[in-house]
Amino acid sequence: MYVYFAAASSLVLPGPLWFVTASIAALFAIFYPVVLAIILSKRLNIDPHYAGYGALIFFLFQIVTRIPLVQVLGGALAPTLKSSSTALLLWLIALSLTAGLFEEVGRYVGYRWLMRKEQKTWEKALMYGAGHGGIESILLVGLSLGFSVLIGLVLLVVPTNVLPASLQEQLGAQYASIAAQPGWLPLLGMWERLWTLPVHLALSVIVVQMFLRGQRRWLWLAIGAHAMVDFVSVALPPLLGIKGLTSAFLSEGFVALFGLLALLVIRWLSSAQPPTPDAPIRVGYEIVPNSK
Repeated sequence: MYVYFAAASSLVLPGPLWFVTASIAALFAIFYPVVLAIILSKRLNIDPHYAGYGALIFFLFQIVTRIPLVQVLGGALAPTLKSSSTALLLWLIALSLTAGLFEEVGRYVGYRWLMRKEQKTWEKALMYGAGHGGIESILLVGLSLGFSVLIGLVLLVVPTNVLPASLQEQLGAQYASIAAQPGWLPLLGMWERLWTLPVHLALSVIVVQMFLRGQRRWLWLAIGAHAMVDFVSVALPPLLGIKGLTSAFLSEGFVALFGLLALLVIRWLSSAQPPTPDAPIRVGYEIVPNSK
């Protein structure tokens, strides 16, 4: 496998193919949700600020709250998780459930407090979901992968022996792991983003049914669906003993399957919206019902 060596160091870096595919995947993860939000805004005539609501909710309930808690608990439980398969299974289940709870309750909070008394609609839910899944794609995939590419390029020309030993060790382990993988592997991440965003849109449409239909079960349905998607796509292959590229392909296959199901859910709920009363029409100084 073609690899680079960092300047004045034995630090192993991935070859040029990885830099190209990782750059493409990073740009896709950043601009795909932005383009989707623009298309939704124009075609559905929906203000894009609803995407901002979704982005804010994901940032508060995942980036600020859940992810730091998971990192702290994961570090504390690391020895147990390495020594016990049962503990690892329970931990993966917990990760999936908390992802569903935090994100879907967060969606509910966004509808309840950011949109307040304004009418919730299928169209607004789509834009809301585009922001929710979009900021995840941008922050956790696009920018993260982009920084890895940028740092790798810097290490090609900057002597790494000027860096602290601990940082050299950390970067060495990170890029050695990347260099051991096929250079095209980042394209799988792009494939995952392609299908993950429809799942976010579908979950937002499911949660909004709680307001449209007045039934709490829709929130629980979204929580369960989110947890199932995460567990099956991320946790199931390793638990079945499937490793390496086979595990990666299987995971991305599950993601694509859930993405296709999400598109069907979005379409079904678009044609199954409960009837809403017509808006009143102002005539002179009186308000009379719309009788059309």
